[in-house]
Amino acid sequence: MWRIIRIALVIYVLANLLAAFIFWPRIDQFLRFMPRVAPSDYSAPVTTLEAQIQDISYLETILNYDRSFSDGARARFKSRINDFKQKKKEQNAAQFYLTVRELMALADNGHTGVSAVPAIQDFNRSGIDIYNFSDGYYVVRAHKNHGIMVGHKVIAIDGKPIEKIVEGLRIFTGGAENWRDQQSLRLLRSPELLHAAGLAARPDAITITIKGAGGQETKATLEALPAAGEINYFRHAFMTLSPDTLGEEEKDWARTLYADKDDVAPYLSDMQNNVLSLPIGNGLYVRSNYLLGSREFPVKKLLLDSLENAPEQGFEHIIVDLRWNPGGDYGNAIPFAKAAKSTLSDNGKIYVLTSTNTFSAAIVFTALLKQNAPEQVLIVGEAMGDRPQFWAERGKPFILPNSNYWIGYSTGFHDWIEGCASTHTYCFPPNKKWEKRIDDLQVDHALTPSYAEYASGRDFVMDWVLANKNR
Repeated sequence: MWRIIRIALVIYVLANLLAAFIFWPRIDQFLRFMPRVAPSDYSAPVTTLEAQIQDISYLETILNYDRSFSDGARARFKSRINDFKQKKKEQNAAQFYLTVRELMALADNGHTGVSAVPAIQDFNRSGIDIYNFSDGYYVVRAHKNHGIMVGHKVIAIDGKPIEKIVEGLRIFTGGAENWRDQQSLRLLRSPELLHAAGLAARPDAITITIKGAGGQETKATLEALPAAGEINYFRHAFMTLSPDTLGEEEKDWARTLYADKDDVAPYLSDMQNNVLSLPIGNGLYVRSNYLLGSREFPVKKLLLDSLENAPEQGFEHIIVDLRWNPGGDYGNAIPFAKAAKSTLSDNGKIYVLTSTNTFSAAIVFTALLKQNAPEQVLIVGEAMGDRPQFWAERGKPFILPNSNYWIGYSTGFHDWIEGCASTHTYCFPPNKKWEKRIDDLQVDHALTPSYAEYASGRDFVMDWVLANKNR
């Protein structure tokens, strides 16, 4: 009897050791990269100042989880936290939001920061949306009160050149400079936030200088619209380019393009559709706008299925459009990235279209394609929104107790140029299986559309690819 028990015990131990060996990467990932966040433990604040000090005090504990802060950044972060704790006067809501953003931006990491949702929902709006093109900043959408401004170039706000305004907003976002500028477009929408940043004269209005097609400059004072309030989607900066009505606009806003009136290229069509694939001549166009899937929308399968109808001689070209892809789960891109090369013709090319909005897992998608077809991948468009070596990943949510701001923190390191598996203590475990040294993720041919090219509804970048694909 005891002999049977001993044998069973040995089998049990061996089975557990085998399971631990097999599943160790996932166990390691869970234990070291997905922390449980200790909740705040404060009594109910009596004043706004007390609530803000509680939030800032709790924010200091983010250093227990986020690994992207350098030693110098950690010291500056702690010093500014201590300075805030000595405050005798509360900040208004816009000032406090920007304070938290500026503190988190010290990490200089695009994944570490404060949710943009408050910027979208909680603060007033100028009534115009501005986007950057190769020839400057233009009004691409506007409330009906200012509809005549759509298509005008923005020269200045309250007498300050628009470029200086955007530059002044960089301190409120971490990461690469082009990413900071892109995220600043959300802050640019609100006189309240511009005033809190010291970049606008009033919190309830801005005076904008615009230039029309004839070259004449005019000024107009825009009285602020109320905050949008809660909306049921996350509004990325690039969504201002959409030819569709956005959730909070209803019929009150004018825009550059209209889906029901204008002939718009596939890159602007049905932007909410995360996977779109179309035949283009003897090639294939695949647009991936997000890499998170669900049972109802299996991104991994949809991407892979797009390769099924390759002609016998293979595709002459595959165009992978990641210009609107902010990331997700790069595991959903792996099967496509591995299979794409096998569906190409002997001289076929894979063109990866990127922009500042190409971020996180979409950067990894680009790297995976280049790893698997190093001689056949060309990157066309704009520099992506982060460096190829970046921090990402997180565990349980970190939420400030009174303002309820969601704080993004980063626990895992990525290096999609040289690899980090053997060099970095906190290399994200799945990378160890998939990374290969590729040395370069720079854009091979840089292209940024002008406003007129965007407003035509055509795809300037796609046009270039199709015109040059046989070279």
